[in-house]
Amino acid sequence: MKQIANDFFLSLIEVNAPQDKEFYEEMFEVTVQHAPVSMYVIKEGSYSFINKQFCELLGYAESEILNGQIAFMDLVHPDDIGVMNERLIRRNEDQNKHDQYRMRLFKKSQEMIVVEVYERKMVRNDETFIVGAIVDVTAEVQAAAQLKENQERFKSLFDNNPDAVFTFDLEGNFIDANPACERISGYSALELFEMAFMPLVVPEDLPTTLHHFEKATLGETVTYEIFITRKDGQRRAAEISNFPMKHNGEVIGVYGVGVDITERNENKKLMQELIYFDSLTKLPNRKLFEDRLRQVFPSSQLQNHKLAVLFLGLDRFKFINDSLGHNRGDEFLKAVAQRLEAIVGEADTVARVAGDEFAILLPHATEEEVRLLAAKLNEVMSQPFIVLDHSLSISCSIGIAFSGGAEETVEELIRKADAAMYFTKKYGKNNYTIFSDELDQKTSYKLVLEKDLKEAIRNQELELHYQPITNLKTGELSAVEALIRWNHPTLGRVSPDDFIPISEETGGIVPIGKWVLHTACAQIKEWQEKGYPPFKICVNTSTIQLQHPGFIQTVKDVLDETGLDAKWLELEVTESILMEDTKILKQNLLDLKKLGVSISIDDFGTGFTSLNYLQQYSFDRVKIDRSFVSDITTGLKGKAITSTIISLAHQLNMSVVAEGIEDEEQLAYLIQENCDEGQGYYFSRPVPAEELGLSLVAKKFC
Repeated sequence: MKQIANDFFLSLIEVNAPQDKEFYEEMFEVTVQHAPVSMYVIKEGSYSFINKQFCELLGYAESEILNGQIAFMDLVHPDDIGVMNERLIRRNEDQNKHDQYRMRLFKKSQEMIVVEVYERKMVRNDETFIVGAIVDVTAEVQAAAQLKENQERFKSLFDNNPDAVFTFDLEGNFIDANPACERISGYSALELFEMAFMPLVVPEDLPTTLHHFEKATLGETVTYEIFITRKDGQRRAAEISNFPMKHNGEVIGVYGVGVDITERNENKKLMQELIYFDSLTKLPNRKLFEDRLRQVFPSSQLQNHKLAVLFLGLDRFKFINDSLGHNRGDEFLKAVAQRLEAIVGEADTVARVAGDEFAILLPHATEEEVRLLAAKLNEVMSQPFIVLDHSLSISCSIGIAFSGGAEETVEELIRKADAAMYFTKKYGKNNYTIFSDELDQKTSYKLVLEKDLKEAIRNQELELHYQPITNLKTGELSAVEALIRWNHPTLGRVSPDDFIPISEETGGIVPIGKWVLHTACAQIKEWQEKGYPPFKICVNTSTIQLQHPGFIQTVKDVLDETGLDAKWLELEVTESILMEDTKILKQNLLDLKKLGVSISIDDFGTGFTSLNYLQQYSFDRVKIDRSFVSDITTGLKGKAITSTIISLAHQLNMSVVAEGIEDEEQLAYLIQENCDEGQGYYFSRPVPAEELGLSLVAKKFC
């Protein structure tokens, strides 16, 4: 086959230049056999000649192709065979047909390549030959496909991008703009192509925009925020990014991306308001107030001048809320905020730090100026407010604290102002107090307790201790009294004598009393379930609790929740309760008896109780006050009173418990006088539940 091809080419040489046969043979060898282009001759559908490059391109040996093992169509991709057949038919109809086309071929390794084919049909001695050459254009086709894909992807990104994408010439005129530009600006693409960006920018932002545009034309990428005016006149916030458009290293224009950030800015502003501003009055909240105080605090220390913090508490605001409703209460707080802002200077900060409490930061005021402002605040705030057609009057209590030495903290300064305000509210109202080291320590201590007691239950600072009550006739345990203890995180153990009166004054005794009742009942039920001998749990109850409309339901709920039978619960009330002549108190005492709950009078003998009261309420027990028990060993008066109380109680069918037994002499006298039960350090001090439980297991009280 190869000889046929050689003869074919040599015959051409002999006809054209027989004298240069040797030259042309050599030229054939160089230009055809060693050409970098794959060349071939096809005769009657089979390869009659292929050059070396053809073999290298497809990976076949010359013999595999020229001996007929591999036909021309065997190399062609199946999808291209039909096209090839059509070309052969057309070629046969045209004696001088020259053809150029692309097709896909399979190499011996089954790798597919794309080739550019150059063919010409030739006829010699009535024989038809196809002389052709192929060039591997796979990389070119792949690059073109990738380019097309990139162009389509870019067009898709450009057209479908939710952000505005645009191009300017060096004068700032629009060259290109995607659909988002139309949506954000309100102008059509045709309108944008007839204008520059300058009319879109609000006048106050135009200098900034031109400055950044110029930076982009000098090759710098910039991002900035401006406001634009839409075609309909609406003002929108936009974040613009400009970067240079280059060709051959030269800047020929500016690309741009614009993002409508109006909603983002509004959301950001809203979040800042939620974090740093009071939603009702729009004043700074406590967090922002403390932040501003921290900013000016160091400078005041360095410059050796004092700054002042004022805390304002509205007097009787709860009355306004309860009597006129929360709607008017909210409007009133707004009016208070506006009045406060109108009084203080621009450099000062007014904040709402709690429900009816406000704070003022004065970073550059003298002590005299602070005093004058406080007096003015008292005067102005006492003037009537007109709220929703109602005239409301109120006063405010003010506490003032000046920054001190270098070791003082922001938190300490705020605490001082807060404490001074509570001092004013408790002992004066409609006035102001300047915190000083001479401020009554006891009062300050009570103010701290009053504030912190509100969170004591939530912070799990309260606990119960239990003191046994012993049957003096049998020596057995008959009851335990639950006694509340407060472990303050900084003050340590706080005496009930200190915080119980405060809780009664503030109304905090109601939730505290409910917690004590539930905890004590749950504990006694737990001991019963462990099989300990049954005994009563005694819980102290204040007059405020008994007068509360929901107290009976609270007791029912606690008994239901803990599963404790009412006969094991005894409520202790102080003797002073009998002086309260209220219907709800009397009814609640009777309802408690109906529930099966026992009631005893604590600290009996210290008040002015009449026999009529004892008979009217049918108390179950009286507890002799410890002061009389302690007098047993020191004089006849204590013995006489103790004996009288025991006798009186027994005549009224009540048992008697003596409190504060500390020695055998006291115990012996009480047994002699037929006292029923006793408690005191002689038997046991109040102990935690775990310790008492261990004593019960050891039968210490049996």
